[in-house]
Amino acid sequence: MLKEFLFLKKENNIKIIPYLIICILPLCLLSGSLFINLAVILIDIFFIIEIYKRKIFPEFKNIFFILLSFFYCILILNIFFNTGDVFSFERQIGFIRFLIFVFALKYYLIFNSKKYFDNILNIWFIFFLIVTFDVFFEFIFGFNILGNTSYMEGRLSSFLGAELKIGNFYNGFIFLIISHLILKKKINLYTVTLIIIFFTASFIIGERSNFLKIFIGFVLFIFLAKQIKYKIYILSSLIIISFSIVLLNKSMNTRINQIVVPVKNMGIINYVKTSHYGVHYDTAYKIFLQNKIFGVGLKQFRNESRKEIYKDNVNNIYNRDNWATHPHQVHFEVLSETGIIGYISFIVIFAIAILVSFKKYLETRSIYLLSGLIFVVTSLIPILPSGSFFTTYTATIFWINFSVMISFYKKNALK
Repeated sequence: MLKEFLFLKKENNIKIIPYLIICILPLCLLSGSLFINLAVILIDIFFIIEIYKRKIFPEFKNIFFILLSFFYCILILNIFFNTGDVFSFERQIGFIRFLIFVFALKYYLIFNSKKYFDNILNIWFIFFLIVTFDVFFEFIFGFNILGNTSYMEGRLSSFLGAELKIGNFYNGFIFLIISHLILKKKINLYTVTLIIIFFTASFIIGERSNFLKIFIGFVLFIFLAKQIKYKIYILSSLIIISFSIVLLNKSMNTRINQIVVPVKNMGIINYVKTSHYGVHYDTAYKIFLQNKIFGVGLKQFRNESRKEIYKDNVNNIYNRDNWATHPHQVHFEVLSETGIIGYISFIVIFAIAILVSFKKYLETRSIYLLSGLIFVVTSLIPILPSGSFFTTYTATIFWINFSVMISFYKKNALK
């Protein structure tokens, strides 16, 4: 690994820095928004310098660049027409860093016939193993290896401390890491054991929405990936482990019953409506009704949701707070903050991207394409709670996977 990076330095000095930054992206995600933004912006800058020097502008003549550029234009248009009380354009303008980041990452991942991609995944695998160990450590001892403790029973904080979103990190890398293991080691006792360990870790983290996305993703991944054998055995083992943890661990049992009992008593629709997230969904929908065409602007839900006009909700029987930093659901977030114009564009763009990628997967059977595709699809499932689509942490994880998805759609891609 070290020899190849030294060769890279000798071959083209300007590439070593962005490659090293890409290698530590998981660490940046665990370190806070400052480090994430710094990493993304530096990768963007080095990429812009690279394309200027190498004159590789034809790289952008593909459907994914066109789709994302169109979406960015819609966001820019939103600046001039959103009807929120607070005029804010930083988020819309700043979104361009992710547009560049997607294609910068794609360029570096597939550079020189993907020569360095394996090294990057090896380092990501090490970070992922450390987080996995930390999750089990906290689950057993009540605090992580740095002494962080969770303020909520049944949920783990790991390296993110007070921000209980390590499940999003885990969801963002689990399929990439498993794909890497399968290609390197094939399906054997070692890889199956690690798959079961990773799945178990995702469950004990206690983030129900992220775990459900991982579970749905696992089902799709296991049955669609031609490289995986013993499909029924692996899936059965994962289900048995999940039920066993719920039955044997009091905190996990409580967390699951917080959903099972009310759903059984009132039905899933009424449960969602009366839940903490349901109140935010209702508020977001009402904000949309007040600002149908262009919404209130990115990250303006936090300001708009404070208003008294949104507090009237017959389903809010537990007097939950309408206010939140975001609606906790990507579809309601896009709908309320970009309006019907932004939302239709969002749906059309990602529907096309997903369909094109799935068609390419059927041709190439690239397991990396599949891993990125599954993350993108499960991230966009309606109703299930999610992080803010436009916030640094969640967005970076999403666009890493999107970039992987579009990097391996050619027939000569790694399988």
